[in-house]
This record gives sequence, structure tokens and C-alpha cells, in this order.
Amino acid sequence: MAGVATDDLAAYDEEEDDVRLDGALVFKPPVEVLPKTKRTEELQKRKIEELKQKKEAAENLRRKKEQEEAMRRKEEQLAKKQKAMLEQKRIEQERKRREEEEQRKKMEGGLDQILDALTRNVSALHITVCGIELGSVRLRLLTRALESNVSCMSMDLNRKELCDEDGTSLADMLEKNCSLQKLECEGNNLGVRAADALGEALKKNTSLRSLNLESNNLTASGNDQKGVIKLAEALHENTSLRVLMLSKNGITAQAGEHLVKAIEANEMLTLVDLSGNDPSLSVEQLRRIDAAIQRNRERASAIRRSERRERFALYNEEFKCRQHYMQVEAMRLEIEAHEERRLNRMKARFDKWVDDIEDRKRLEKEKIEELERDAADRAAANASKGKKKRK
Repeated sequence: MAGVATDDLAAYDEEEDDVRLDGALVFKPPVEVLPKTKRTEELQKRKIEELKQKKEAAENLRRKKEQEEAMRRKEEQLAKKQKAMLEQKRIEQERKRREEEEQRKKMEGGLDQILDALTRNVSALHITVCGIELGSVRLRLLTRALESNVSCMSMDLNRKELCDEDGTSLADMLEKNCSLQKLECEGNNLGVRAADALGEALKKNTSLRSLNLESNNLTASGNDQKGVIKLAEALHENTSLRVLMLSKNGITAQAGEHLVKAIEANEMLTLVDLSGNDPSLSVEQLRRIDAAIQRNRERASAIRRSERRERFALYNEEFKCRQHYMQVEAMRLEIEAHEERRLNRMKARFDKWVDDIEDRKRLEKEKIEELERDAADRAAANASKGKKKRK
């Protein structure tokens, strides 16, 4: 037992500090040698425990410093990476801005007029860029003008050779626009990234009613279904879309199952076109989609009929109210006419009474004047008679 304790003590003795003299000689600190008794064994055990704890504390401190150093280096690398990404993003935005400025200076003809009308919110309801050259830079200018526009309701971008980057520009516009109801993008080259971005935009957009993505490349020739799956996920949240055209996009049964579940959960879609896609898209999936669309059509038809009945009821009530108002107005006019005739009669009577009073006053005045003249004549006659008698 004592031999084991001695070996353990020797294993931890190297933790003791060395004593160096003049940089050349190295001495170990003196070791106390005690007789091998029970008390010395206990002292050695305690010393071994203390040395062990000291070594563990030093090891923990070293590990902690290593972890802190590793975290610091990781944070520095992450900060450098974020800084590089921000710088790259700033450079990319600056490049796009320069391209847009250069393109704006070169731009002539119809697109310039369209952008001006969209910016001033005086554009036509339905706009098409047919016959106008439309690259990525020009499309960014167009989508930027559409972000805050409220006059345009339909945009036709069919067969303009749009790519994935153009699809992200359209998605950014749809996230901010609140008036566009129809977007036509048939026959372009929108890819997986564009479909993913459009799916995210449809979760936030509340105005778009019709989206045509026919004959694009949303699945990378059927090799990547993530974009279409993202579009399907957006249908769980979107409540404004009525028409979705996805034909000729290489959609397989994998994405088709997501579309089936999304369309069955959606109550607003009334037209979905999935023709011309991958043969793996089963007939059962198409039937389920058609059943969900038919259900939504019947629901929309019932809502329209209910609204029509409500409108007719409102029109009927309005007609009755107008009739009542006309009757009340006729009664009011009749009462006013009767009151006016009564007032006119009273006024005529009052005028006649005033005239009679005036006539009476005039007659009384004439009588008084006549009596005064008679009295004056009699007084004059009496005066002349008195003179004759005195003579």
C-alpha cells in the first residue's frame, strides 16, 4: 500500500516548480522523506489529492483558454466572412445601380414612356412589353417602377427570355406591390431560384389573382423540384390567387404530391394547369387536383349567387326606401302646399282687413272734415245774423 502511494506521489511530483540557478543548473525542490507509517501514508495521500486537484485545475484552465481562443478565432472568422459578404453585396448593388443608370441614359421609345407612366401612376390598366427589348437591367427598372404603382393591374412579360435573376426581381416587386392582379411570364427561362423566390413572394402578396408560369424551366428540366415545392407551400398561406398556370415545367410526382395537398387546402384557386409535365405525375394526383378545383369553383359560384341575392335584396330594399321617401316627400309637399294656401288666405284676409280699416279711417276723416265745414258755415251764418240784428 505504501509502495502504491509512493508511485502516485512520484507521478504528480512533476507538477512542482523547478528551481533554476544561473540558467544552467536545475534542481527539484526538496522532498520530505518520512518513515513509512500510517500517518505518513495519510499525509502522502492528502498531498497526492492536492497535487491531483492542482493538475486538474491547471488542465481545466488550459482547456478554457483554448476554448476561448477557439471561440475568438471563430468569431473573427465569422465577422470577416460577414464583412466580406456585405462588401460583396455593396459592390453588387453598386454594379447594378451603375448598369441601371447607364441603361436609363440609353433607353428610348416605349419602355421609357411606360416607366414614366408607372412612376406617375397614370399608366394603362393592362401593359405589355411586346416589341420592346427587355434585358435584366431594364426589367429591374420596370419592377422598381411597379413596386409602388397603383394604376397598373396587368403586366404581360411573355417570351422575353427572362432568367433566374429576373425571377428574383419579379418576386421582390410582388412582395411590395399591392395593385397588380395579373402577371404573364409564359415562355421564358425562369428556373428553380426564381420559383423559390416567387413562392416566398406569394406568401406576402395579397393582390395577385392570376400567375402564368407556363413553359419555363422551374424544375431544371425535371432534376430539381424545390422551387415548385416552395410554390406549393405558398398556396397554403396565399388567399388571393385564383389562376395558376404551371404547364410544361417538368413537374414530377414528388412536387405533384405537394401541389395536391396545397391545392386541397386552398379554397380560392379556380384554375390550375399542369398539362405537359413529367409523365410520373400520376392520373390520381391530377384527379385530386381537379376535384379540389371543382370544389373551389362550386364554392365561388355559391358565393357569387349569394352575393347576387344579397345585391338584389339590397336593391329591393333601396327601391322600397326610395318609394317611401317619395311618398313622404309627396305628403310633405302636399302639406306645404295646403299650408301655403292657408297662409295666402290669411294674408288676403289680413290685407282686406287692413284695407277696410284704411277705408273706414278715410271715411271718418272725410265726415269729420265735412262736419267741421258745416260747423264753420253755421258759425259764419250765425255771425252774419247777429250783425244784422244789431243794426
